[in-house]
Amino acid sequence: MTENQGTPDDAQRPEGEPTFSFTDKRKVNPEDGTVRPSGDTPAEEQAPVDPIDAEAASLFEQAAQSEQAGDEQSLPADAGRVAELEGQVTQLTEQLKRDQAEYVNSRRRIEAAAEQGKEAAVGRVLTSLLGVLDDVELGRQHGDIAEGTPFHAIAQKLEETLGQHGLTRFGAVGEEFDPTLHEALMHEDADDVEVATISMVIQPGYSLGERVLRPARVGTRGPA
Repeated sequence: MTENQGTPDDAQRPEGEPTFSFTDKRKVNPEDGTVRPSGDTPAEEQAPVDPIDAEAASLFEQAAQSEQAGDEQSLPADAGRVAELEGQVTQLTEQLKRDQAEYVNSRRRIEAAAEQGKEAAVGRVLTSLLGVLDDVELGRQHGDIAEGTPFHAIAQKLEETLGQHGLTRFGAVGEEFDPTLHEALMHEDADDVEVATISMVIQPGYSLGERVLRPARVGTRGPA
């Protein structure tokens, strides 16, 4: 502690009372832990550096350097880890896309198989009813099912209901003969036509969509 007789507060102090000021003589800077150079204090106030303070300052500096070195070394490791995680994300994303595509394809196959099974079941039921439809048609041809009678209404309703399930009748006189749709049970040679045509329908054919349930059995007329 040193006495200072020339401070600005002299006018506010009683006359003759000495004033005092304090000088920081610590050898270690309290803000960053470094040892102050000897020039920070007046020459007449310099004193030997305390070994404990010097050691504390050295340890503080070493710790700061180690922390900085650790941060610099962690950067490449962190970057490598980020690259590894990004690669894993890419692989998982590609795997997810493949799984989604496989799921969509499997669902389509299942739906297609279900539709085919449904169509096959409907086809079996309709095929079993073709004999009933043949009897209805024969009844019309022989006049047993006259229009306006209850039997005519029932037969018409049956044919309309089966038609709603996709049943279609084909084969009529005058149509061109098609071996994929018609089955010729008899043939009449004729030189006045260039292609074979249906001259008689013995039994109509039926189809379910594009599937032929039964070909039309017909008689044809055309070139030999």
